Amino acid sequence: MTYRTKTPFPCTICGHEKTIARKLCRRCYNRLYARKSHVAHPTLVPADVFEDRFKKTDGCWEWTGTHNGFGYGIFLLPGEKPVRAHRYSYEYFVGPIPEGKIIMHTCDNPPCVNPAHLRVGTKAENNADTGKKRRHHYGLDHWNGRLTPEQVADIIASTDTQKTIAKRYNINQSHVSRIKRGISHR
Repeated sequence: MTYRTKTPFPCTICGHEKTIARKLCRRCYNRLYARKSHVAHPTLVPADVFEDRFKKTDGCWEWTGTHNGFGYGIFLLPGEKPVRAHRYSYEYFVGPIPEGKIIMHTCDNPPCVNPAHLRVGTKAENNADTGKKRRHHYGLDHWNGRLTPEQVADIIASTDTQKTIAKRYNINQSHVSRIKRGISHR
């Protein structure tokens, strides 16, 4: 797999700004290719093009390359292996990611690749952080949510039996029990 950059590299031989392959301009590449010595010059590697794929600002470094459906940047490694750009950024600028760990955004911005905004954590820590910041779906926003905040308040204040409340809102009695005990609030 060969990489292309948005901003050209200078030729490693003559310094010409318009390179075509192996960090060489067309003239130098053709001259070396005729002698079969072009293979001695390195091809572009992921590190050469990574910094060309994001825009640095004072805060987040916004990924300008490909994104997945959740907004995270995608970076292709040789062999067409896609990795999330923030994971590559952490490994590129900070170091290897420990086995079984994930990279969390402290800025809560999926396309950000700023290593100062990334930290190692577990899935449980990431879920707890999401819950603490109220980024999970609650109530009617949840795929299985059936109750509005007003209905939950009515259930908590009601003096009827849990079975009666469950029939009124078309939910299970155990769900009414969890709401009254403060465990669930969907």
